Amino acid sequence: MHSLRFRFLLSIVLVACLALLALWSMAHFVIYPDLLTREDDYVAREMGRVESAWQSDLNKLGAETRDWASWDDAYAFIQGRSPDFAESNFSQEMFEDMAHLMMVFMRMDGTPVWMAGYNPDTDTYSTCTSATNECRWMSPFFNVIQAHVQQQTPELDKWLLSVPAPTMIATSPIFPTERDKAPPLGWLAIVRSMDRSWFESIRHQTGVDVSIEPILHPDLIIKPPPIIRISDDQLLATRWLKAEPNDDVLSLQATLARHDFMANAASFNFAMFWTVGVLLTVVVVILGLLERIILAPTRRLARFTREQRQEEHFSEILPVSLIARRDELGSLAREFQHLLMHQKQRTDSLQQLSQRDHLTGLYNRRYLDDYLMQTLLEGHRTKTSSGLLIIDIDYFKAYNDHYGHLEGDHCLVRVAQSLQRALDDQGIMARVGGEEFIAVLPGVTREHLWRTAERLRGAVADLSLLHECSRVAPHITISLGMAMSIPEAPCQPAELIRLADESLYRAKQAGRNQVGARARDPQYHPDTL
Repeated sequence: MHSLRFRFLLSIVLVACLALLALWSMAHFVIYPDLLTREDDYVAREMGRVESAWQSDLNKLGAETRDWASWDDAYAFIQGRSPDFAESNFSQEMFEDMAHLMMVFMRMDGTPVWMAGYNPDTDTYSTCTSATNECRWMSPFFNVIQAHVQQQTPELDKWLLSVPAPTMIATSPIFPTERDKAPPLGWLAIVRSMDRSWFESIRHQTGVDVSIEPILHPDLIIKPPPIIRISDDQLLATRWLKAEPNDDVLSLQATLARHDFMANAASFNFAMFWTVGVLLTVVVVILGLLERIILAPTRRLARFTREQRQEEHFSEILPVSLIARRDELGSLAREFQHLLMHQKQRTDSLQQLSQRDHLTGLYNRRYLDDYLMQTLLEGHRTKTSSGLLIIDIDYFKAYNDHYGHLEGDHCLVRVAQSLQRALDDQGIMARVGGEEFIAVLPGVTREHLWRTAERLRGAVADLSLLHECSRVAPHITISLGMAMSIPEAPCQPAELIRLADESLYRAKQAGRNQVGARARDPQYHPDTL
């Protein structure tokens, strides 16, 4: 009862219990709430990427609808002057390739002129002048579209439909190419189904598995929390999207893995158990004679570990006095050093994989999003401008088809290297799509951004990469779109990218191999650049 062994064991039990209580309190009130907050930020970023992806698809659908509706042949078709327009321009293969469910040409009052659609359920292609007979399956969609255009101003509109199936719809008035010479004569509506192939496309773009369910009477349903943690490995994130008709909503759900949370929790648990072991060792060595042999070196090891955890860049070299020991502590120190070196290698490798495009070595879209957000925030804080360039290789699909995908990859690498060299250290260059790149330049003027864009265009042209299928030049060329966020009118990242994308669209419309500008920007004057 009064033996040193009993007192020693009792002391160990008491100290272990106190240590476990302290660690449990820290985990319950500090660590895990912080991990959950970080996980919420991660979910917000991933859902932002998903939203950006479906918004991009909706914008693309709107652009296609606008292009069809502003075609002179479509205008003539509505006037009845082009009877072979539908037969020569539409087919089942076109609908399948463009992933369109249906297209409807209507007069201004909403009465149908001609409609066509591909029904994937029956694998049939139908064309009619009304939603009857073989086009009866289009009737639920057409009724909502007809009601929508009757209240729509004569401008392009993009919206979502909940029933009979989740779909994206774009409606545009039909004008001639020169809109100021004639009034609109009708409406064009294009419908794209948000079906399995669309989900696969979103997953391919974002790496996130998503699903959509229509909520027909949202006011009668208790809105679920935005994040539901299903298990230790997965969580369910939900966003409600406005849809028609009757103020319905679409429930966009994404299943996300909890890798970071579980890894951090496991690391904390490992640190907790390791700390308990250290505490037990410290209690044992308090007996006196083992102070110098065990306790002092252990304290040095614990101090080194704490210092490394507090530093942003840790060192894998432990104190020589620990590594040089020939006993168990020396072996532990050397193994711990190996562990640190291995961890540093894994950290460097993971960071490289998470930030770089595997083919070109440029930064990827995830790093670009973070960098662009920080650049715009810093520009807003310091009252400086930030520029963004969207770069697209002209007729790259034709290049791939003609030379093969292997040569296409080689071309992408050469172009990426040329762009990176031409950009120098003015900002970052990222690959965001197959042949699309984005450059972010902090603290630049409009003139500087324009000159940089021209320098990039010239650098690619100087490569003289043969492109026999290009309609612009016998070699590879690029088109660029530019946009700026200025202190007087700061932009959000999505807005800045959208403006640059519009600028790129104008460059392509103007003939490609050039830099597009924001024509609606009151500060843009071509003669000053």
